[in-house]
Amino acid sequence: MVLRSTFITCLLTLSTLHSARAATPSPKAESNLVCHTNHASECYPQIFQPTEKFQTVHDDQNLPPGLHVRMNLATGVKDARLNIPEPNEDVDSSSLTIIDDSDLVGYQEEAEASAISFQQEESRQQPFLPPQHDVAESTLFTDSASDIKIHASCNDKDILPALSNLEDLSHSYHWGLSLAKDSQLIHKLFQLLLPSNLSLEVRSLATLVFGTAIHNNEAALAVSLSHFYKDEWPEGPLEAVIMALLHEQSPLLLNRMMFLLSSLCQDQTQLQAFLDAGGVELLIKTFKAEPMAVDDRDRLQKKVTHFVLDHLMPMAGTDHQTNDNDSLEEGSDPGAEWTMIHLQQLSQRYPHRQEDKL
Repeated sequence: MVLRSTFITCLLTLSTLHSARAATPSPKAESNLVCHTNHASECYPQIFQPTEKFQTVHDDQNLPPGLHVRMNLATGVKDARLNIPEPNEDVDSSSLTIIDDSDLVGYQEEAEASAISFQQEESRQQPFLPPQHDVAESTLFTDSASDIKIHASCNDKDILPALSNLEDLSHSYHWGLSLAKDSQLIHKLFQLLLPSNLSLEVRSLATLVFGTAIHNNEAALAVSLSHFYKDEWPEGPLEAVIMALLHEQSPLLLNRMMFLLSSLCQDQTQLQAFLDAGGVELLIKTFKAEPMAVDDRDRLQKKVTHFVLDHLMPMAGTDHQTNDNDSLEEGSDPGAEWTMIHLQQLSQRYPHRQEDKL
């Protein structure tokens, strides 16, 4: 009798244990478990096992593609389930992400690329403003611009510091555009480009300021050009560059004039005007400039070569034929011979100089 009672008690105990184990669903046998403690009940599969109901996703779990995932924006906790449409469900779209891509990594990369693209598009549509707390930059820009407007026809010591300050600031999109919008300042800089009693240091620095303000700054370039080619200002910075390439011999000034020319010719109208004014012949003349120290000549020739690559070769397109031996291999540094070959070929396409523009 005692043995029978003991046997029944053991059966009940085994039944209870089985029921308890059955109450807690176990992960699939093929799933690897993640265990951060010694308690088996706290382990979970490395690959998330979705059901029709939302379950919490652990930080170190891998999510299969095609799930309905939501995140609590306050806590950062993610839940996921099978992606089953439920039209009557009240969903807060600001806290919901649905992963439809067949490749989770591809989805994440695409999302990141979309976010970057959106930010870039938004930045193009909205004006770029400097930090509001940077009062020092605003003061420096205003004071430097004022010094140039007042002392542009005086001696070097009055404007060199101001030009240097503007050159530093003009690398910024905002300050480059601010400089270009100031018609009086732009006209003063233009006057400093022209031959005068001022030193070559002043003229070359003014050239650098002008070129820096409009370089890769489409808005600044357009605004600065709008101040010229009118009744009061029939000529503009392009004509000053052409005169410098014709008559100047200073390597520093010629280098900076080439930089300004490249910045101006980001505008296709300016580029065409330069070519119509015998621009290719001027480039050949500049490329061959003598007498000049070897280092100075190399720097100037590189400026001309980069101008050919950046502006003339794309413009020539398929109409510009070259020999196979003359073509530039990708990533290589074009030499003097390569540049001269292409300039000579381009001179046949743009052979005439309009003397009235020089």
